[in-house]
Amino acid sequence: MLPRSFYFLRHGETDWNKDGKIQGHTDIPLNETGRAQAEQVVSVLARTPIHRIVASTLSRAYETASIVNAALQKPLIVDDGLKERSFGDFEGLAIVEMDSLRDGMLKKGLSAEENGYPCPPQGEPYADFRIRTISAFRRNLEQFEGENILFVAHGGVYRVLRRCLFTELDHSGNVQPFHFEKGVQDWTLNRLK
Repeated sequence: MLPRSFYFLRHGETDWNKDGKIQGHTDIPLNETGRAQAEQVVSVLARTPIHRIVASTLSRAYETASIVNAALQKPLIVDDGLKERSFGDFEGLAIVEMDSLRDGMLKKGLSAEENGYPCPPQGEPYADFRIRTISAFRRNLEQFEGENILFVAHGGVYRVLRRCLFTELDHSGNVQPFHFEKGVQDWTLNRLK
């Protein structure tokens, strides 16, 4: 599915993360905690052989990448394909509210997507999000062959990677760096410390 190993970092905390709200494409900036998290992770990433950083165009990911890159001094580019999933009318709602709406949508006969939720009204279908995300990773890994890439993106992007490469769903904390390592037959996931 993806041609080779890479590094991944979820953006730092935003006020909406702190309040448990769904962000999606809504461009919420980092808060002070998120900026401090990005500065703290530099010590881990400085020991990592990174040649290039590719970030989502949303400010919370781009600012995280920029803070990290102030220390690393690597080429930094953005890719719109790494944006979080659009949650349409659900953006700005608390996650608990979305769970309640999901139950109501399922009762109305709307079918669940592979992530267990029906597509939010005006939202991006999960299958489209998955294709967009994986295509962005593949495109950059092929274009910058031979370079170790750090991708800076979102929790939903991380969950797509987990589901596609490991067939399991998991969550990533803000600014937790990972190495997705491709072996001969399988992928392994290493949490960087």
